[in-house]
Amino acid sequence: MAKINHFVMGTKVMALDNIEVKKGFLGLSTKLIYKPTNSEVKIKENEYSAEDGKKLETILASKPEDMADAISKHPVSVKELGNARLEACVSSDRQFAAAMLLSFKNLSYTPVTDLRVYEGKAAEAFAKLFKL
Repeated sequence: MAKINHFVMGTKVMALDNIEVKKGFLGLSTKLIYKPTNSEVKIKENEYSAEDGKKLETILASKPEDMADAISKHPVSVKELGNARLEACVSSDRQFAAAMLLSFKNLSYTPVTDLRVYEGKAAEAFAKLFKL
């Protein structure tokens, strides 16, 4: 499983008011909890083609209430290796999601979008990108 500290968006997610960070034994592990529902937050990442990266940029730019519509209008497919990477945190109950889209340029991933945070119906719709 990916570690939040290795994500570009990691420090931003851990700084959110509605996220509780629990350190494990000797600080070797980190567990995130979505406070309003006391649900564990899972860390996800997928890679996509450049074309699908543009679609994801459109999806993430949509209003939260239009998330389900945007996902259905702009279908994307996960690739083994792609030049677009979507980092995400999704609560187990799918009531919280945070995401950042990155693009591979100059031998490293650089952010394309700022951190986007979704709650409620928008988070449920977003979780479908990860088959959750």
